[in-house]
Amino acid sequence: MGVLLLFAGHDTTASMIGLSTLTMLTHPRQRQNLVDHPEKVGPVVEELLRYLTIVQFGLGRVAKEDVEMGGQLIGKGELVVVAMPAANRDPRVFTDPDLPDFDRRMTRHLAFGYGIHQRLGQNAARAELKTILPRVLQHFPDLNLAVPADEVPMDTYGTNYAVRQLMVTR
Repeated sequence: MGVLLLFAGHDTTASMIGLSTLTMLTHPRQRQNLVDHPEKVGPVVEELLRYLTIVQFGLGRVAKEDVEMGGQLIGKGELVVVAMPAANRDPRVFTDPDLPDFDRRMTRHLAFGYGIHQRLGQNAARAELKTILPRVLQHFPDLNLAVPADEVPMDTYGTNYAVRQLMVTR
């Protein structure tokens, strides 16, 4: 079980660290907010999880009965797959959902799934992110992107959304 947690969580947490660092480098006001208030790291991590949502699609679910959602009939036995980034950026739930806001009053996000289907390693991932992100900013206060943000190579084809290579200067 421990080995499964380690390997299952490594790729997603590593991706989240890279994306979170990129987000802080491209949103200096939010970055400074965390530097000035490191005690806010818990809510910052939750906002980054919502904003970035590295796992692009939830597991498929099969409808147990006919159900209507958003004016669309989903028939018994049909497969439904949740686009988690869309749910985490729903303007009916989040104000200015396409912007990271480290002072956001968080409602539930779906970065780790929902209900009984939540990711087993979510508490370990949160602890890792709460530990690493303030330390990156503390140890590298002058960290900047070495290339324009739109030139940072991204992985958009795999299971997880990720930074392929984060080129920085100090």
